[in-house]
Amino acid sequence: MAKPFEIPQKRKLPKLMACMTKNSLENMRNKALFSLDTLDARGIRRHKLPLHECIELELKEAGFFESSDYLQDLIYDNIQILAEDEIGIVVDIRKREDFLEHICAGLQRAERERDRDNKKKECLELLKLALYYSEKGKGILWLAEKFFLAAIAVASHYLLDGGRQKACCKYHYASFLLNKCSADMEEAYEIFSDVRDSAIGKEWPLFENDSEITEALRDAPNSVFIVTVLELHRVLMSKARAVRAEDPAKAERLSRLAERRAKYVINKSADVPKAAEAVIEIGISQLAMNSLNNALKSFQKAYKIYEANNDINGLCISKMHLAAVRQRLGDHETAAKLLTEMGALAMQNGFRRHLGRALHLLGELHLKRERPDLGTQHLEEAFMCFMGYIVQDQNYGVNKQRSTLYSDIDTIYKTQKQEVLDEEAEQSRVMMAISAGQELMGSYFTILEKAASCTVAKVKVIEWKSSKASWWVDQEHHKFVPCLCPSHQRTPLDVLWMRLNERSTRNIHEDDTKTEQTLNREVTIEDIRKLRSSFIK
Repeated sequence: MAKPFEIPQKRKLPKLMACMTKNSLENMRNKALFSLDTLDARGIRRHKLPLHECIELELKEAGFFESSDYLQDLIYDNIQILAEDEIGIVVDIRKREDFLEHICAGLQRAERERDRDNKKKECLELLKLALYYSEKGKGILWLAEKFFLAAIAVASHYLLDGGRQKACCKYHYASFLLNKCSADMEEAYEIFSDVRDSAIGKEWPLFENDSEITEALRDAPNSVFIVTVLELHRVLMSKARAVRAEDPAKAERLSRLAERRAKYVINKSADVPKAAEAVIEIGISQLAMNSLNNALKSFQKAYKIYEANNDINGLCISKMHLAAVRQRLGDHETAAKLLTEMGALAMQNGFRRHLGRALHLLGELHLKRERPDLGTQHLEEAFMCFMGYIVQDQNYGVNKQRSTLYSDIDTIYKTQKQEVLDEEAEQSRVMMAISAGQELMGSYFTILEKAASCTVAKVKVIEWKSSKASWWVDQEHHKFVPCLCPSHQRTPLDVLWMRLNERSTRNIHEDDTKTEQTLNREVTIEDIRKLRSSFIK
């Protein structure tokens, strides 16, 4: 149905207030004009042109020609990186006013120091920019790398301190590659090696002023040589763990090199001795190569280092690996003893992860020794420990289990945030199911053997095959199955008598219950009336 034609109406003019006169209108217009923001040539330009172009022109007008050219190169590089970005994580600095203003201020400070021929302060300004943008997310890491390289280039011309400033810049750049760009581990290792070679025998501080120390490096030693060696140790350990599965011999060589690097320093700020960590990795590589005696010596060496430093975490790890070697050597009793000591040590000091590992490994050990009854128990305790369901009574030291909600569950030691070790708990749950199945496997073979002569066993096997009914549990209906085997000796007539006796017993019990209810009930007028009416009928 067509809509009816509507006649267009005239546009209504806004109504003016009755008190508005010519003078009042003029006053209102002037008041509105004076309340507007005053724009100079710079403000008008920023309204008409893109911000990055305005900042480039402003830098040139202020005399910072090199800063303007460098900013223009950065924007060009940003455009190229954006064109190659396929997942859309790169930040477009042309659209970030805060980044552009911050870069502009930093470049101006750096160029002022350059005009004063103060290479050191110029390098520090560029390094500050690099460290600032290295913490701003993955989309801006390319900009941090540009500033790192610029700072290293400037520091290469400053040799009054013997190369300390250049070494510090290269250290920060290598740490940036290692922590933020994990794919560049080899390049980071080469840069750390150059810094270490240049810092040997020199007492170069990493930071000259305490105000320069960031929160992430506040606990680290303030020495270029020490922090570089520690980073080299970290890189070598990562490389050894990465190649251990494919080439354990190479992993052992890298671990030995990491051990030598760790001997140069004494890391007072860390709880774990770096040398012992490398020795543990050497032992794991030797164990992978089936060199059991050498692996045993390596783990014993690491245990002594941890024991001298009273490192509980390291002692638990050493006992765990020693138990693995003893198990491979066939000494299962010693392996079980070491794992029990590891669990006791972990419980005394509140290491829930190590306690769960000890219980899990004990369960696997018993399972391999064909004792699934013990294995199931330990694996269940490991699962409960990883999930946080085991608590310790502080007064009596007795482990209890709670079936309440997770929010009400305490752990062996209290922390501000409850931690659930999901991956470890899932492994323990799967192994517990396997162990429980192995525990019932013997009884299944026994019942299969009995099924040849026992009708009850045959019924249980049929029920398991058809409906997965548990054969290890005696059901109520199994006692009414006729079976002539020596264990049961039930004929069909015996089953019939059992049925009749059970039915008569049930009826007698029901009659007694009704009689008791009748006798216990108080006699009232209504009851008498019912009895009289029934008598009359």
